[in-house]
Amino acid sequence: MVASTKEIVYKYVKEGAPVIFLIISKNGDVIEANSYANKIIGQDLSKKKFSDIFIDFKDKLDLNDLSKDPSNTVMLNINTVTGLPQTFYFNFYKDADDILVLGKLDIVEQEKLRKEIINLNNELNNLTRELQKSNIELKKLNDLKNHFLGMAAHDLRNPLGLIMNYSEFILLEDSTLSQEHKAFLETILSSSELMRRLIDDFLDVSIIESGQFALDIMTEDMISVIKDGIKRLEFKAKKKQINIIFSSNQESIYADIDKHKIIQVFTNLLSNAIEYSFSGSNVFVECIQNQSEAIVSVKDEGPGIPENEIGNLFKFFGKASTKKTGGEKSTGIGLAIARKIIEAHKGKIWVESKLGDGAKFYFLIPIGGK
Repeated sequence: MVASTKEIVYKYVKEGAPVIFLIISKNGDVIEANSYANKIIGQDLSKKKFSDIFIDFKDKLDLNDLSKDPSNTVMLNINTVTGLPQTFYFNFYKDADDILVLGKLDIVEQEKLRKEIINLNNELNNLTRELQKSNIELKKLNDLKNHFLGMAAHDLRNPLGLIMNYSEFILLEDSTLSQEHKAFLETILSSSELMRRLIDDFLDVSIIESGQFALDIMTEDMISVIKDGIKRLEFKAKKKQINIIFSSNQESIYADIDKHKIIQVFTNLLSNAIEYSFSGSNVFVECIQNQSEAIVSVKDEGPGIPENEIGNLFKFFGKASTKKTGGEKSTGIGLAIARKIIEAHKGKIWVESKLGDGAKFYFLIPIGGK
């Protein structure tokens, strides 16, 4: 039996046509929906409500009003499978007790949008290529900067170290110096210390930025490491009449660390504590074992840190507004480098402080027995 033209058209609309085809009862129930409608909306529409399919932005979705004039094309939005609304042009036809709904896309508008998307995509690809070229060039320049910075810092370290050592030696050993000459040497020493710290910090920054930040891990006694760090700063503390008090709950605490890097972190914290302490006050150093961690703390009796500034201390160039008691200068990057070193040890560094009540810096690292 040969199908009629109407049957062929109906089958095409029902199964293959790229249009929305719905039959809706007068009370708003979906009686029938074609494959395209089910696919684009992402669900079987049978037994759904008219209001489940269409998005009513303007409170005008009244079936009686929409179906009064079949020649009136209405632009409406539907909920799609993507979760985003899509606009179709609809006509509503009354058919006895039901309403026939046909919706189609505006092909001209669709093609225009397609071309615009292609043009935007081409522009985006061109911009991406330019960005990649710029990033490659910036990386080369950054690597070159780090190379020269590291080279300069390395070459300046040794002569500055000699200046500092000889200045300290003369101040400690030569009792014939006049007060004026002592003041000159102390100025030389303090300026050299700042320059040395700047050089060390810049060298560390260049290494960190180059991605070559590596640790020389060995099992070390943390108590010995901390005592070594205290010894390095005894002269600085004595010069300000600061008393360093050390305590521990263990005779030895072994950890897998880069000894020189941990000393660098500790001496940075202790040096800061001395610089922020008032003459004649105490700095308390503690190294304790807590389950599977070694915890080191350095507490001063200085002016403390405002609570709203604590979060910036471990960022590059982050400084507190409180002034050092001896007018010492700061690079603003020592604590940021300390954080990088401790994190590379899979540890943690933090501070507790109240304004007017000193500051207590901590760092912890995992430990292993020996």
